[in-house]
Amino acid sequence: MLMSIMYEVQFKVEASTVPGEVVCVSGDCTELGNWDPNKAVTLQKDAQKNHWSRKIQFTSLQDVIKYRYFIANVITSDHEDYLERSVMVTSWETNVNPRSLSVSGKNVKKETDDKAVFGDYDGRQQISRGWLIDQSQINIRLHGNPFKIWNQKYRDETFRIKCTPIDHRNNDDDDDSDLIEANNTTVNVSVLEKGRSEPQLQGKFGTVFTTDCSMTFMIQTLEPEHLGFRLELFVDNNKDNDTLIEKPPQQLGYAFILPLEMSPSIGRKTVPLINVKHRPLGQIQFNYLIIKPMRSYKCDMSVSYQNYWKSTRKPLDIGHRGMGTSFSEKKISSVPENTVHSFNEAAKHGADMVEFDVHLTKDRQAIIYHDFKVKITYKKRQGSHLDVLEVPVKDLNFSELKDMKLWHKPRPDNVDELHEDDVFSDDMQSFPLLETVLKQVDIHTGFNIELKYPQEMQSGTHEQDNYHDLNEFLDTILKVVFEHHGGRRIVFSTFDCDTCIGLRLKQNRWPILFLTEADTTVYPWYKDKRTQCVIMGTEFCIAHGLLGVNVMSEILLRNISLVDYIKQSGLVLFTWGEDNNNTEVIAQMKQYNVGGIIYDRIDHYKIGDKESIFKMEHREKLKVLQEKFGHDDINSNPIVINMTNGVNGS
Repeated sequence: MLMSIMYEVQFKVEASTVPGEVVCVSGDCTELGNWDPNKAVTLQKDAQKNHWSRKIQFTSLQDVIKYRYFIANVITSDHEDYLERSVMVTSWETNVNPRSLSVSGKNVKKETDDKAVFGDYDGRQQISRGWLIDQSQINIRLHGNPFKIWNQKYRDETFRIKCTPIDHRNNDDDDDSDLIEANNTTVNVSVLEKGRSEPQLQGKFGTVFTTDCSMTFMIQTLEPEHLGFRLELFVDNNKDNDTLIEKPPQQLGYAFILPLEMSPSIGRKTVPLINVKHRPLGQIQFNYLIIKPMRSYKCDMSVSYQNYWKSTRKPLDIGHRGMGTSFSEKKISSVPENTVHSFNEAAKHGADMVEFDVHLTKDRQAIIYHDFKVKITYKKRQGSHLDVLEVPVKDLNFSELKDMKLWHKPRPDNVDELHEDDVFSDDMQSFPLLETVLKQVDIHTGFNIELKYPQEMQSGTHEQDNYHDLNEFLDTILKVVFEHHGGRRIVFSTFDCDTCIGLRLKQNRWPILFLTEADTTVYPWYKDKRTQCVIMGTEFCIAHGLLGVNVMSEILLRNISLVDYIKQSGLVLFTWGEDNNNTEVIAQMKQYNVGGIIYDRIDHYKIGDKESIFKMEHREKLKVLQEKFGHDDINSNPIVINMTNGVNGS
C-alpha cells in the first residue's frame, strides 16, 4: 500500500494564446480538479514569451498522475445568476492517452518536461477545440446575396463585414455612440473557402464577403439572452487596386440585431441597414443558430475521440440499417431493417459498425426508424378499398408506434392481410428504443448514429414542419447515449449542418460526420448552400472541427479527385449509397482507403474476414493481458479494455 506523501511539482508548457486567454492544467486527482475544467489549475505566464508554469503541491496515494493542458477564458464573477468561476475552453490536448507523471516511492519528479509544447507529446500532436460548459454559442451566418442596397452605385461592390457583440443591459441611451461592447465574449469568423474556413479572430475592418461564400460569426457568451450585435458594413477599396499601397476600407453603414429569442434555436431574420449619416441604406438577411450547453450531463477532460481516428486500421464495413433495407417495394433483406435482430445479424456476419437513424416521438422517446413519416393503411367507410395516410413520427407517442405492424409493400392488397398473425419476436419489432439497441446489440459492434433533423429544400418545401426544437432534440438523444453507451464505439452523422454544429459543441467525446448528397442526380437538393457541394461540405467540417464527411458514393465515382481533396484536408471519409451494394465498388472504395463503407446485405457483399475488426482486436488485447498477468479467466468485458486503450482508436 502506498503511503500518503506531500510533494511539489512544477508544471511547464509552451503555448500560444491571444489576449484574455490563459493556460490551465487538469488531471485525475483532487489537486488538478479530477478532470473538471471548472476546477482546473491556472498556470502563470513567464517573462519568456509563450511559456506558462506553476508549482502545485500534492498530497496523494497515486503512483502516477495523469493530466492535460488546455487554453481557456477564465471568468470570475459574483453575479448571482451563474457560477462564480466559469471556464470557456478554447482548445485542449486530446491525445487518447493523457500526459503522465510518475510520483511513486522515492522517484517523485519535481517538475514536468522542460520542453513541453502544448498538444505535442507521445510522438503525436492532437489539439481539439473546446465545447460548451456553462456558455452558449450564437452563430450569425450570411450566405448567397444577403444585402439589398437601395443605392445603385454600391450594388456591385465587394463588402467587408464586422460583427460586434453588444450588452443590451447597459444600453439605455438612444445614442449609439454609447453602446457598450459585451465583456466575456469571444468572436471568431469562418468563411467556407480553402484557407479561410478555420475560424479566426476578425480584423479591424471585418472580413471580406463574396456572394459565393458562406460566412459565419461564432460568438460564445455566458448570457446569450442579453446579447445583441452590431454588423458594420465596409466597402473593400482594394478590389481593383493596382498599387502596392492598400486603401483603407470605407465604412458604408451598419445594422443592429437585438437579443435573439432563445427558442426556437434556429431562425432567419432581416434587419435594416443604416448609413453613417443615420439614413436608410437597405437591409440585410441572416440566419442564426443558438446552441446551449447540455444540462443533463457534464463532460470532463479524461478522454475525447472527436478528432481521432486510427489511420492504420483498414476501412470499416458498416451495415446499412443493420442487414440492409427491407421495407420497400423490392424486398432486399429478409430480416426487418432497423431492429435489434437486424443489427445483431449484421454483427454475426462481420459488420464493424451498423448505421441507423434516430427520431424523437411526440413523448420525446429516442427511437430507431428511417423516415420522417410512417404510412398508415386504413379502410374507407364503404367497400374494401384500402388507402394510405402519412403521419409524422414526431406526432405519435412511442406506445402508438410500437403497436404498429410494418408492411413490406406500399399497402396490403386487401383487409384480410391486415389480420395475418405477426410472428416476429421482440428483437424483430420495429421502432426499437435507442436505449434498447444500446443495451442489446453486441457491444463489439460500433454504431453510426444518424440524427434525422428536417431541412428546407431548394424547391421551397420543408422535410417536416414544426419539428422539435434543436437543443431539446439533441439533449434528449445525447442523454440516452451517455447513460447507456457502455464503452461502445460511436460516430454521429447527419445531413443537417446545424445539427452537426450542435453535436460538436454539446459534448466532447464522440466524433461527428457531415453527411452529404451534394451534386447527386438521385435526390432533390437542400436549400442550405453548405450542403450543395462536396468541397463546401469539406470546408464546413474544417470550420466546425468535425471528424470528417460521409459522401454519397455516386459522387466519388464520378469525381474521384474529391477523395484526395477530403483526405488532404485532414478529414476522415465515409461513403454511402446504392452504388456501394456492389463488391467491385466496395473493393474500389477500400483501395481509396476510406474510413468506412455503408452498404446493404453485409452477409452477401462483405469482402474478406467475416468477423468484426473490433472483435478481433479485442481478442488480441485479451491475449496480451493473459500473457502479461498469467490469468486464464480474464473478464472479457470490452468496456474496461476499450476505455483504457481508446474506444475509437487503438
